[in-house]
Amino acid sequence: MKAIRALALLGILALALLATSALGQTVRLGNLVVTIEGQISPKALPRNEAAPIKLSVSGSLKTADQTHPPALKELFLEFDKHGELNTEGLPTCRPSELQATLTARAKRVCGDALIGQGRAEAEIAFPEQAPFSASGPLLIFNGAPKGGKQVLVFHVYAFVPAPTTFVTTAVISKTKGKYGTTAEVKIPTIVAGQGSLTAFNATLHKTWTYKGQKQSLLLASCPTGHLYAHGVFTFADATRLSGDVARSCTPKG
Repeated sequence: MKAIRALALLGILALALLATSALGQTVRLGNLVVTIEGQISPKALPRNEAAPIKLSVSGSLKTADQTHPPALKELFLEFDKHGELNTEGLPTCRPSELQATLTARAKRVCGDALIGQGRAEAEIAFPEQAPFSASGPLLIFNGAPKGGKQVLVFHVYAFVPAPTTFVTTAVISKTKGKYGTTAEVKIPTIVAGQGSLTAFNATLHKTWTYKGQKQSLLLASCPTGHLYAHGVFTFADATRLSGDVARSCTPKG
């Protein structure tokens, strides 16, 4: 079940890389193949001010020869300074509120803070056994800020090998330069090293009203016609896979 938790963490990378761009990117290093795909709507964005966007994202990790993939251990990512994760006035959810909850219960407890939904999948390969998949619904909530930084809370409920709930968090940091936001995620050992992520998907969107003003979770502008992202995957076998992304958008206004 820790494999499911790792997949929730992978969602952080995908969401961050795609928060400001439409993306279809496959990166291969040796036998390892990572694909991340996503789309924002609308694609036409103002040049000089941020506008609301909706994000859909999916990804997969596999090997070219179909063998069990290595375990992901760490993620480092940077994404475009012209994108923004806005949580002003948005209700928050504490990880403690989600412990030992089913998916439906998690939505009832923290529904006002729900910002994304999807599904996570992993492959477990024990010695002398055929690999098997573990999957479950993925919920993403707005968490309470920590040290002035935004926090995302991930909830996954899955049925393999028994019904189990996992809750984890990610802290988002602001920076300067080409990339306006960074995140670093360390992923725990998955089933004593026998589990690896294989796929995920999620849609991220939220609107609410705060102090009489309509708010949107994701915002972006398009001053140059391109948006940029960078990510690094580090695996248990010491493999490091990285990629830079430049994707077009349509400036308007």
